[in-house]
Amino acid sequence: MKRLNFLLVVISLLFLSTANVSGQVTGFGLGLRGTSDGGGVSGKFFLDRNWAIEGQINGSQGSGYIDNDGASVVAVGLFEYNFILPDPSWRIFVGPGLHVGTWDRYDDGYYYSDSRKTGVQGIFGIDGIVGVEYVFKPVPIGIAMDLKPAVNFVRDVTFFPNNFFGVSARYYFGNIMARQHKPAPSS
Repeated sequence: MKRLNFLLVVISLLFLSTANVSGQVTGFGLGLRGTSDGGGVSGKFFLDRNWAIEGQINGSQGSGYIDNDGASVVAVGLFEYNFILPDPSWRIFVGPGLHVGTWDRYDDGYYYSDSRKTGVQGIFGIDGIVGVEYVFKPVPIGIAMDLKPAVNFVRDVTFFPNNFFGVSARYYFGNIMARQHKPAPSS
């Protein structure tokens, strides 16, 4: 629990420090991200119309079957490009990122047998994300679905299956929709 509280404080400070980039206030959203094996919090800060930084803190129970994984707590930073569709409420986003955290490892994939637990392992690795988001116009709430594959680089190179598929709901502060419309060309 202390690790999770520490990660929440660090990510919150990161979010607050990027809220005023280049002297102009940008839109940002805070919300929750649910996954098939856990969930967490998500914050997304738009640097301009298309570029955003997303931070996540995800917890997972793990499956215990893929790469002998168990429970995890991970902080993730992502740099995303948002493709705004003709209806600016819709966007597709892609980008790279990094993660750091801890997870439980098990021998031979036996997640439910504590006698086979090999211990808590610190992890660090790279992430990618691809997803789609819809932001409602009357209320600044965004609903997103994403795939976030990751690879760990501590001890050995390992696919990190936790929190792979996610559904997020974020409340956006600032006038995010106004920033998504392209200005009319001047004649």
